[in-house]
Formats: sequence, structure tokens, C-alpha cells
Amino acid sequence: MKVTQSEAIERLIKNDEYTSCTEAFLDCRLPGAVPKGNYSIIGPGVTQSEHQVVNFREPHSFNIGAASMPNGVTNNLHIHFSAEVFMCTYGEYTFRWGSNGEYEYIAKEGDILSVPTWLFRGFTNTGPDGSWLFTCLGEDNTGGVIWHPGIMQAANESGMYLTKNNMLIDLKNGGHLPEDKTQLMDHFPESEFVNLRKVSLADMSQRVSARDNRVFSSCALLDSVIPGHSCEIAPVIGYGVSQDRNSQPPITNPHNFTIEVVKIPAGNEIGSFRIDEKMVIIQTSGEVEIIFNQEKDISITVGDKDTYSIPKNAWRTIANKSANEAEFIMITAGDMRKRPEFENKIKTLAYELGYTIDSSGYVVKANLIIEDSLLLDE
Repeated sequence: MKVTQSEAIERLIKNDEYTSCTEAFLDCRLPGAVPKGNYSIIGPGVTQSEHQVVNFREPHSFNIGAASMPNGVTNNLHIHFSAEVFMCTYGEYTFRWGSNGEYEYIAKEGDILSVPTWLFRGFTNTGPDGSWLFTCLGEDNTGGVIWHPGIMQAANESGMYLTKNNMLIDLKNGGHLPEDKTQLMDHFPESEFVNLRKVSLADMSQRVSARDNRVFSSCALLDSVIPGHSCEIAPVIGYGVSQDRNSQPPITNPHNFTIEVVKIPAGNEIGSFRIDEKMVIIQTSGEVEIIFNQEKDISITVGDKDTYSIPKNAWRTIANKSANEAEFIMITAGDMRKRPEFENKIKTLAYELGYTIDSSGYVVKANLIIEDSLLLDE
């Protein structure tokens, strides 16, 4: 597809455009849970409030959001039906999980944590005020939220209720309970706790990608062999865009998206290439310029802490024209391994340098490829 300048602009969400909602969820009045900001950035949105602003509503097969709050404030125990990934880009958060939040893990800046479905989870800002978590939930419709029955009871006593279509009723701000009380969401039965997932601290530690433990590949893409096209990619969740056959993600269960961390040195670029899936990048340091189309006639700058949605099948070059390294989180739709297609110029230059792509889509030395590999029956 060909991207216009107006389309390129509308897909950029700058960090100063993120809009918080302080009443996005049921626990927004509970002691210890106030104040906190919830953000819906890309996708149909994950919220229980009609007042939540969603920056870019286009469906992506996942939802990007964020949470931020002062030190000591808690997001209380709840369950999601789709995969939930937390990306701590500033500060520190203590995560709790289990039927009563009996397990804990402290997430530092740079950590990426994947929490399984059907498991109560919550988190507290134990870092500086404004510690920041980006979130990614699988699916366009995430199915709503189940609150811990103790939290729901306390919320009801504070005047907050939930309907069965997952929307808040705020009695203190003029809301009214329906005459038919069966329209209200029931409390989750404690008798079902025994059937929820059991995830130990050791189990959860296998679902954390810490900044210092990531394994980056410097030959993750075909064009990495070309001068001026250096980059490093570390797989985090699933098999994403990387074309390095030796790259192994630490988290492999289905999420409906893949996550990789990408570094581009100063003065280098990736591409031009395209893929069949939608992609979102969250810029965690530095800035990149995304240049669209085979003509390279449209460009947009993604700055530090900005979020950007790249449409499927769009030719794109991701360039770091600054004097410093750029790093971003790359989230791509679907659980399957992605198959980037590079422009012919890139394929020719790589081949001249002795590299090509094998039939499985991995970078390989060209002299190892069998030119006519079709096996014919006798």
C-alpha cells in the first residue's frame, strides 16, 4: 500500500497526546488506589469508563495502553481473558498475583513482563511518582475485566458498580442502579479460586525479559550485512520479524502479537521492507524517522516515548539520523513468525556481499544455497 503524508501523521501518537482517565476502572475510589492514570493509546480501548479517550481506535489485533500513578498507589487485583504484557519504561512497579496476591515481583525500568490469562494480578508503584507502564493486551475485544470479589465489594460500598456489559455506574456522580439488578455484574465466586491458574514465582520469572538479560542479534535482518544498515534485535515474545535462525524468544505461548526490542546505532537504518501484519513501535530512547513507500517520499519522526502504528503491507525504512543510539519496542500482530520482504535493491546488495534468504525466511550465506532446489519425482 502507498502511505500519504496525512495518513503518516495520523498514525503518530506523541507522548504529550496521551490522555489519562482517573475513573477508567472499578477501583478508582478505593483507598490506596487514588489517584492513578489509565491510558488507551492504540486499538478499540480497554476501559470501563465512557470518558476514556482513545488516541487511535483502529483495530490491530491487540490494544496498547499505559498506566502511571504516584508512589504507593495500587492497581488492584483483577483478571483478563487475553494476554497482558507490561513494559516498564520508567521507574519501578511491584507486581502481585495469585488468588489473594500472594506472590510478588519487582519490575525495574526496562523490564517486560507477560502475565498469563485467568490469573488475578495487580501492581503498585514502588518507584518515583509517575513511574510508567506501557501495556499490550491481545485481541481487539479483550472481553472485559473480572475483579477480585473483595475489591468489587469495597467498590460497591464506595458507590461504584459494574454492569454486565462492563461499564461503570458511579452513584456519587449521578449514576443510577438499574431496576433489574440482574443487569449488574456478579461477584466472582471464591469457590472458583481453586480452578484459577497457579503460577509460582519461579514460573513468573520465566515470563520476564529484563533489560540486562536480553540476547540481541546483530544479524537479525537481511540488510544488517550492508554498511549503514546495522541494527540489533532481541526477541521477547514469540517469533517476530527477526530473520536470524538462532534467535529464540524467552516467552513463546500465544499472545496474538509478538514483541521484539530493536536498537539502531546512530546514522544507520533498517529497510526498506514490508510485512503483511500491522506493527506498532514504542520509542523508549532516542528517535527514529520512518520513511514510507518505495519512492521514499513520505516521512515522520517518532520521538522519545512516542508511539507509532505502521500499516500492514506498507514499505518502510526505519532510520536513526541522530547522533545517539535509538531503541524501541516493536509489537507485531499475530502469533506466527513474520516474513519481511526487502526491496530488490537491498536483496541485490546483500547478495553481492554474500548473503541471501533461505526457503524458511532466514539469513544465510549465499554460497550455501542450492540454486535449483526443486525435487522432482522420477
